[in-house]
Amino acid sequence: MIRNMVRYALYLSLICCVLQVYAEQPATSGIVPPVVKFGGVLSDASGKPVTGTVGVTFALYKDQEGGAPLWTETQNVLPDKTGHYSVMLGATSSHGLAGDLFVSGEPRWLGVQLQGEAEQARTVLMSVPYALKAADAETIGGLPPSAFLKASAPGSAAASNSSQAVAGITGTGTTNHITKWLSTTKLGSSNIFDGSGKVGIATTSPGATLDVNGTAVIRSNATIDGSLGAGPITAASTSSGGTGVYANAGSSGGSNGVIAIGATGVAGYTTVNGSIALYGNAGSSTGSNGVVGYGATGVAGNSTINGSYGTYGSGSTGVWGNSTGTGANVGVLGLGGTGVQGVGNVWGVLGQSSSTSGSGGGFSNSTTGDALFTYNQSGGYAAFFDGDVDVDGNLSKAGGSFKIDHPLDPANKYLYHSFVESPDMMNIYNGNATTDALGGAVVQLPEWFETLNRDFRYQLTVIGQFAQAIVASKVANHQFSIKTDKPNVEVSWQVTGIRQDAWANAHRIPVEVEKAQADRGLYLHPELFGAPAEKNIGLAHHPMMQKLMKQLAADK
Repeated sequence: MIRNMVRYALYLSLICCVLQVYAEQPATSGIVPPVVKFGGVLSDASGKPVTGTVGVTFALYKDQEGGAPLWTETQNVLPDKTGHYSVMLGATSSHGLAGDLFVSGEPRWLGVQLQGEAEQARTVLMSVPYALKAADAETIGGLPPSAFLKASAPGSAAASNSSQAVAGITGTGTTNHITKWLSTTKLGSSNIFDGSGKVGIATTSPGATLDVNGTAVIRSNATIDGSLGAGPITAASTSSGGTGVYANAGSSGGSNGVIAIGATGVAGYTTVNGSIALYGNAGSSTGSNGVVGYGATGVAGNSTINGSYGTYGSGSTGVWGNSTGTGANVGVLGLGGTGVQGVGNVWGVLGQSSSTSGSGGGFSNSTTGDALFTYNQSGGYAAFFDGDVDVDGNLSKAGGSFKIDHPLDPANKYLYHSFVESPDMMNIYNGNATTDALGGAVVQLPEWFETLNRDFRYQLTVIGQFAQAIVASKVANHQFSIKTDKPNVEVSWQVTGIRQDAWANAHRIPVEVEKAQADRGLYLHPELFGAPAEKNIGLAHHPMMQKLMKQLAADK
């Protein structure tokens, strides 16, 4: 209840009927006026009649309570001195009340709301307003009876006369063509052909149950239960989150969502953020494939918008690419903001090449970005290599070690050793030598020793007795000599050198480096400094990975 406010109580009178004429319209017009006469009494909280012009909103509802209104209008109402008023519902519109408000066979509830007040309790309309729909009884589908031809008895003369005229209707037709209205009174042939159990659009010789000669645009979903044989198929998505082509392999083993054979089997292209140019769902059966492409390029996906996917695969194997040729053939090639993204329970992306000169996966970047970025902070490995690894470039790491099965308990333990680090590109060489009867020994080194190294440093340790040992001559001509103060002394030696080969001279590792301006405030390991994970330099360089991680976390 609303306190200290005027409250109007509406008492519905039994006035509810369809007007036969508008007051300003002659009775001979023959038009059923689409308005309803409605009356009531307005009074305030003390029961006194309301006088003077007030704004009143009328609304029709499907239900007695709740729900959105089916129709509303607001009128200025002028009650008489006793509070009585009468209005024409629908009078504010030149079309009046729409007839389809009363075609469902359901009750309609009228709500009345005075300006500034809550809507009053709704009242059900009686049957008279539903007579508005009776105007349709004069037409069939909106056309007058004269638009239809009276059927003649089969075999009669009238039935065989295909040129029988209908009053007000003109036009001609062609055998087996669907007729269409050329105007409100003229018929003609459409380009839809129906003959011999086949339908053709823009063709009179359909080669299938439905044959479309030309470009077909499907603006909603199309389901094909069977094989689809066609020429070039273009699928475009222009809305955010849309899908150009969607194929479901179904639930049968060995089924395929899309099979494309040609120079380019399937090409997907998207220009809308968040869209997927090509999407295949492998279904739930073993051996099924979301998308299968054969040819010089089996499947090509291209994305030019950040956040979009050229090719997206999800399933036991998200994306599987196989290149069996030689040379520059590629199993999976992805180009775009995210060239290839695979999400799978077993393999996100699986690449395989059977060529001795091929690679299961190839990554490159023509700018200053990373060719390959992997991230795992869930306890697993960001990358796992089972076999030899060749790195032709600098390898930067926070730490390093070897890890082997423990020699004393290989079934139950691992053994780790850390790498030896230095601020320069140092090589370490060592061995043992025994001096002769004169206390001398010459240590021979590889012939490339001085070419590879410079800035030599030496360490000598005498073994088995107290004796003095010195480096008698430094490295020269691939050797150096040791001298002891006693004969026949065993000496353990170590020589280090700094690399001076062409690659090392061109790629010296700096010891201290200022972070780039964009990386300041970011960390290689933010968790060690109390910073949030978003401050990780790797993720900052790869925002799509950070977005994907958040999305995956939200989906859990």
